[in-house]
Amino acid sequence: MTRRDTLGSALLVLGVVALLGPALFPVQPVLYHDTGYGSPENESQLREQGYRIVAYENLSERGRHLYVETLRSGGEHTVPVGEGAPAFSYPDSERLGEIEDYAERRRLTTVVIERPPEADLPPADEPLGAAEHSLRRERREANEEGERVETPGEAAVEERQRAIARYDLVTTRTDEPPLTATPQLLRIAPALLGILAIGTGGYLRSSP
Repeated sequence: MTRRDTLGSALLVLGVVALLGPALFPVQPVLYHDTGYGSPENESQLREQGYRIVAYENLSERGRHLYVETLRSGGEHTVPVGEGAPAFSYPDSERLGEIEDYAERRRLTTVVIERPPEADLPPADEPLGAAEHSLRRERREANEEGERVETPGEAAVEERQRAIARYDLVTTRTDEPPLTATPQLLRIAPALLGILAIGTGGYLRSSP
């Protein structure tokens, strides 16, 4: 066997090992926290829809930390399994797949955080422009049903904005980490190395 063949065989073995490595050590799921889902409803409307409302000060220390970190991270924050907070539910895709009703899935994955009026917290992620949009939608629906409702004024919009800013929806779930996460990148690197090694090794073995 020539030196070229030996090197080619070694690269082929290295490539196979590199491709098998990620399969032997699957990526562990993480706990997602998302505050990007807004709601223009007030407290009574949220309770009627079945949402669980928890005052910020009643969260555990861990729960408050995760909520604040999610806001500081632009609305999404992940932690390893086992490092969540008791106030949050973390259903996985299998559990959610068993529930056909969308509203029920939202209730299972969502907790409404009631923010203190003058809390020293990062601002809620929900766009406050949604207040005017929701009021106009309600007015349009009421007019379609024959009720005469005036265009919402500035005071009504501000009141709705305060409700949106006070009741913040936190959606949580268990899922695989995003592709840009370090565990995923550590899986991609060996796979690319394996493909390169097999391609190079095959070329060396087959070329005259």
